[in-house]
Amino acid sequence: MGCNPTTHLHCSKSYANELSDCSRTVEKIYQCILSQRLLTRQNNDDIFIWGMPKNRSSPQVEIEEVMKLKQRILSVALALCLVLSSQSAAYAWDTPAPEADYMEEATFGLDQRDSVIPTPTEVYNAMIALKEQDAYKEGTTWTNDEPYSDSKGYYRWKGGALGGSNIVAVGCVAFAFILSDAAFGNLPARMYERDKFKYEDIKVGDILRVNNDVHTVIVLEVSDVGVVVAEGNISTGDHQGKVHWGRTISKDEVMSSTSHYITRYPEGYVSPDDPSANEIIDSGTLNGGLSWNLTKAGTLTITGSGAMPDYSSAVEQPWNDKSSQIRKVVIENGVTSIGSCAFWNCGVLDVEISSSVTMIGNSAFRDSSIISMTIPSSVKTIGDSAFRGCGNLSSVTVSEGVETINQNAFYGCTSLTSIFLPASIEEVGAAAFFQCTKMTSATFAAGSKQVKLGDNIFTGCYYLMDVKLPQSIDRIGEGMFQNCGLLARVEIPQGAESIGGSAFASCTGLREVVIPVSVTTIEIAAFAKCSLTDIYYTGTEAQWNSISKIGDTEAAVSKATIHYNYVPEQPTPPDQPNPPAPDTDEPFIENETGKNGWEAIKNEAANASDGKTIDVNMNGVSVVPGSVLDSMKGKDVTISFDMGNGIVWSVNGRDVTADHANDVDFSVQVGTSDIPQNVIKNVAGNRQTVELNLAHSGDFGYSAVLKTNVGAAHAGLYANLFYYNERTRKLEFVSNDQIEEDGTAELKFTHASSYVIVIDNQVMDDGNGGGNGGGNGGGSSGGNGGGSSGGSGGSSGGSGGGSSGGNGSGGSSGGSGGSSSPGGSSGGTSSGNTGGSTSAGGTGTQGTDRRSPMTGE
Repeated sequence: MGCNPTTHLHCSKSYANELSDCSRTVEKIYQCILSQRLLTRQNNDDIFIWGMPKNRSSPQVEIEEVMKLKQRILSVALALCLVLSSQSAAYAWDTPAPEADYMEEATFGLDQRDSVIPTPTEVYNAMIALKEQDAYKEGTTWTNDEPYSDSKGYYRWKGGALGGSNIVAVGCVAFAFILSDAAFGNLPARMYERDKFKYEDIKVGDILRVNNDVHTVIVLEVSDVGVVVAEGNISTGDHQGKVHWGRTISKDEVMSSTSHYITRYPEGYVSPDDPSANEIIDSGTLNGGLSWNLTKAGTLTITGSGAMPDYSSAVEQPWNDKSSQIRKVVIENGVTSIGSCAFWNCGVLDVEISSSVTMIGNSAFRDSSIISMTIPSSVKTIGDSAFRGCGNLSSVTVSEGVETINQNAFYGCTSLTSIFLPASIEEVGAAAFFQCTKMTSATFAAGSKQVKLGDNIFTGCYYLMDVKLPQSIDRIGEGMFQNCGLLARVEIPQGAESIGGSAFASCTGLREVVIPVSVTTIEIAAFAKCSLTDIYYTGTEAQWNSISKIGDTEAAVSKATIHYNYVPEQPTPPDQPNPPAPDTDEPFIENETGKNGWEAIKNEAANASDGKTIDVNMNGVSVVPGSVLDSMKGKDVTISFDMGNGIVWSVNGRDVTADHANDVDFSVQVGTSDIPQNVIKNVAGNRQTVELNLAHSGDFGYSAVLKTNVGAAHAGLYANLFYYNERTRKLEFVSNDQIEEDGTAELKFTHASSYVIVIDNQVMDDGNGGGNGGGNGGGSSGGNGGGSSGGSGGSSGGSGGGSSGGNGSGGSSGGSGGSSSPGGSSGGTSSGNTGGSTSAGGTGTQGTDRRSPMTGE
């Protein structure tokens, strides 16, 4: 049988037949792949396999590689047939495709989470948030063809390979994958077959292949007696071909009918909600006065002052015997560098680097499991192979201030899709992004510096389509874009003196190139196997003819049309900041002539009568001396410090409690903070937020009220202030105020840190979210108490519900109303009295007295 696109592969429900069917079709698959044909699904039983895009030629493959490919196809096909045969699902082994073939994230309107491992509570909240969107509401049509009716009729999930293959899906599998991605972002998945996992392993957000391998569900809740699930494209019953939230499956049924279990929690995961999560399981000291400790939850923290030591290999790491248990690395303030090989081959997924770090050492995170990375502006140098081989690294933010990226820094980061480099970059070393095979764009910000570029920087970035080089460079290095087959146009900036050998070799899609007059030499094979049609040269014809064209270059460029005296568009370089002027301004008292400076303000406060308010215009000054506050300690006198831009601080003398108030920098950055976004989302849900970052660090020595404008559109709502506790990595409620008609709110502070204001229609004084958006305190999307369909109840009440929040308000006197998972989408079916009382805020339903296990629909 030939490679007819209408032919499909049917995997029967019989295990033996599947093996036989798949074995017989391996040769056919192999031939289809090599001929770049496409097997498409024709009905609900299809498994489809994408080959190379039709508009792209396949790379040259040696015979040894062909045999390896054949073996891989065999293993993939067998794995697919063993794992996935369904009337409700279709999977595909996926070859990376160019941009046009990528699934647009906007299709499903999902927010990609940070690389921080979410807690089960956060996972639940992220999934249940989709329940209110039209596409995922209860009863919405969901089949193998809907909502997949467009030309990209599949969902490409972000959990990585399963059974050795990259997966896309439709139907019930796609529904589970979408919810999973909403909760876990790019965290990689692990899959276990029947008898390879225990019921106790199952957590909120895990995916189960049930009904003896014909249906896929995702877990919303887990209890001792069973699970509550969400699903799409059910094949039978009242919910056939639709979305359904809240079906219960008993523990016995889960363990008897589940053929495969998929989880995205790391192996050995301990939730931060676990009371023992912060228990230190190992610790030690490092040369140079630094110390480290590792918690049960997998957070490795480096503290102290000075540089971390360099190691010559991973085995020298003091935490090497526990490297697979490390999930997060926290480099605290005071540490000045991250040592060479410090986290090579560690299980770390997330890193927090303080602003004191100036250097990331060679191979520091090489071959680690890190998913996303932000390089702070304090870092000047990224070392050789610092992130080499980090196959899960999909997002890198390089902040303005970073100057040098050394050779091989991101070599082989095969999940990295784009890179933006700031204007501060001075040098990028050889092979810095070598074989970043999914990279589609690379952009250097416009700047005034000439950037030194190494050889082979983007070699083997097969899907690189969009490149914007620095405004000035020294050269195009050897092999710089070799084998970038989808690159169609490149503009070489002024300053480049040479184009290195094989610089654009095998860029089969390259049609246009801009070459500046500064180029004097084009080396051998620079444009070998290219399809150049147009060369735009910024000099004259005589100058072009004077360029030394070595080897086959003359013949390669002669096939293109040369456009002389080309004038490229010049990007506008960023404005250079003016050096700060000496601070000669003084604060002054409003409407009081001659009362300028802190001494005058201090005297005014000391002599003021009770009840008086002194309005101070800070006039560009931000630091308030503690002595000013000491002068009115204990008095009912208020000083109002107007910082400008709508920021006003007020301090009353009766709130000054310290023996001596601290000098405080009252400057505030609005709209930015150091709080991880998933932490904010866990509390805020979909509510409007305003992030604040205070310049001061530590206690004030008194309480101060900040008046700030959060928008007149929010008048009548409540501004709820939360403080980010860096030790617990959680938000803690501080204060609240009802927003005035002009959009202002007044919030009380006692110390400086990172804060977020959450705007809601009620006070969130339980500190856990409350209200409509979830969190741990009930509301319409659940939490640990209350919630739209249950909660955790408990022997003395749940953990809060609705606006009244607070521990103990969710249950009356006994038992567990609802299951033990965070939130509750289906009430409860466990034994107990009336846990989850509806009378204490929120909308939690009462638990039942029933003692039977959970059953099906």
